[in-house]
Amino acid sequence: MTKVASIPQCRFCSASAEFQSIKGHYVYGGDPQQHFWQCRSCQMIYLDPPMSEAQEHHFYKQEFEKYMDQRSGEDTNWSGPEQHFCANQREVNRRIPFLEPYLNDVKTVLELGCSSGFMLSALKSHGKKVYGIDPSDGFIEYIKGKGIAVFASDEDFKKAINIPLDLIIHYYVFEHIRHPVEFIKKYMTWIKKGGRMIFEVPCATDPLVELYKVPAFEQFYWSVAHHWYFTKESLSRVLEKTDYAFQLFAEQRYDISNHMVWMLEGRPGGLGRYNHVFDEELNRQYKEQLKKYWICDTIVAVVEK
Repeated sequence: MTKVASIPQCRFCSASAEFQSIKGHYVYGGDPQQHFWQCRSCQMIYLDPPMSEAQEHHFYKQEFEKYMDQRSGEDTNWSGPEQHFCANQREVNRRIPFLEPYLNDVKTVLELGCSSGFMLSALKSHGKKVYGIDPSDGFIEYIKGKGIAVFASDEDFKKAINIPLDLIIHYYVFEHIRHPVEFIKKYMTWIKKGGRMIFEVPCATDPLVELYKVPAFEQFYWSVAHHWYFTKESLSRVLEKTDYAFQLFAEQRYDISNHMVWMLEGRPGGLGRYNHVFDEELNRQYKEQLKKYWICDTIVAVVEK
């Protein structure tokens, strides 16, 4: 185990060192002095020390897609925008049924961190006026080629598009945000009264961490790209500070096959491998049981204005 130079104060609630303990010793893409800590006072899990803002800007502008491609298994693909768009149609199929009850009165949708635009393209096909903001240069021209307005910054977006909007979405973005409460407050001002923000984050009670305790997954899971990992309790604490009404839902993206491959081979990429044995209904029941106990890989948040 790497010797820890110093115990930090909590980055969220500023609780003292006595309340802090290491949750993730190894940080994928990080250095030996970086760890994910958990605060017993507020339950937040946070990276310390984080990247500097300059390092972070360079990372997302120049390196993010390459970094994600290195982390991808055979069931995901970050090697190029078209490959990424196609590989994520299963995510579209998973997410749209959840979104549909909220879409009836929605005309305008903004996605923060829209990557290859697979969600925006799907929502455009549902008749919505869609926009994206993404700081990376990697996929922007590809998205524009699909007739979707996408911008590199908030400033560029606000110069071109009228706000407020009906719906803002973001998927696996919030854990990357240095100041999460301020982020929610800021973008909720872009939303009409009665509108919503809907987003997903990784759940720190992932079954491969909390239930099966797979050593190889422990070496993979804690990413230098993330400032935070959330549980139901800690995400509630964040959202309570925004003063907006919200609901949290347990979700499970990955299936029995993925979990078996991690346990057998210690690597990602097993999604659907054993579906000839573990059929759709068994996978559905498996996911429902994990969600019931909040031993799941994803949290969905709905924030209302």
